[in-house]
Amino acid sequence: MRPLDLLRLLSLAAIWGASFLFMRIIAPELGTFPTAFFRVLFACIGLLGILAMIRIRWDFRGKLKLCLVLGMINSGIPFAFYALAAQLLPTGYSAIFNATTPKKSAMLI
Repeated sequence: MRPLDLLRLLSLAAIWGASFLFMRIIAPELGTFPTAFFRVLFACIGLLGILAMIRIRWDFRGKLKLCLVLGMINSGIPFAFYALAAQLLPTGYSAIFNATTPKKSAMLI
């Protein structure tokens, strides 16, 4: 593994691990759905920035609405449930559930 790949992996792990902490702090203040909305919004902005940097042309071919609905189902609803759980569960449980998300996603593929 190249050092740059290791740096990227550690950065991703730090961001992923810290996200539950921020959710735990922000969810009681903003509420469930605004927290999920802003989490998905920031991810969208980040992905658009990455697409702009690597100059990939993307075309929805008239399926933008379908992609938005799928994005809401696949990202918005689970993040809303995580924000709701962050208000009710202890922080340790939230950390465990958040950390196991990639493994659960990989098992579905």
